[in-house]
Amino acid sequence: MDLPTFPGGETSMEVNLSNEDILPTMKAMLPMLSGKMGSIAQKINPDEIAAVLKDVKRIQVLQVDVNKSGVTDSDITNYYSKNLPTGNWNRIFWQSAPKIGTLAVYVQGTGDSLYGFRVQTVTVDGKPAKQVMIGKIEGKIDFAKLLSIAGRFVSP
Repeated sequence: MDLPTFPGGETSMEVNLSNEDILPTMKAMLPMLSGKMGSIAQKINPDEIAAVLKDVKRIQVLQVDVNKSGVTDSDITNYYSKNLPTGNWNRIFWQSAPKIGTLAVYVQGTGDSLYGFRVQTVTVDGKPAKQVMIGKIEGKIDFAKLLSIAGRFVSP
C-alpha cells in the first residue's frame, strides 16, 4: 500500500483490494450494507457494479487517527496535499466546512486514477480527535454507468 500515514498517527482501518478481490468483496458486503442503505442495497445488481469497476486495478483505503495535541486540520491537510502517491496529480475538488471537515480529490491523467482524503474532527472517549480517510483507486471507473445506477435511487 502506498498511502502515507500522518507522522504520529495510528492506522485504524486498511482496505487493499486488487481487481480479483473487488467484485467478490462487493458481493459479500452488499447484504451487510442493507442496514445503512435500507432496501437500496437489495436493489443493487452486482453485475452492474462489475461493469462500473471493470477497468479498476486496485482500491486502497486507509483510516488514520491523529491524537497528538496541537495538530490542526490544516497541518494534516497540508501533509496529505504534499505527499501524494507517485505520478502527476491534479486537484479537481477541495472543500472545507465545519460539519464535514476538509475534503480533497485528485485525478491522474484522464481519470486513470483517483486519490482523495478527508480530515475531520471526531469524538473519541468524549474528547475531540482528528480522523483522516485516505483513498486511492487505480484504473478507470465508468462514471456514466455509475450515474445511471445512482439515478434510479434518487427521488425527483
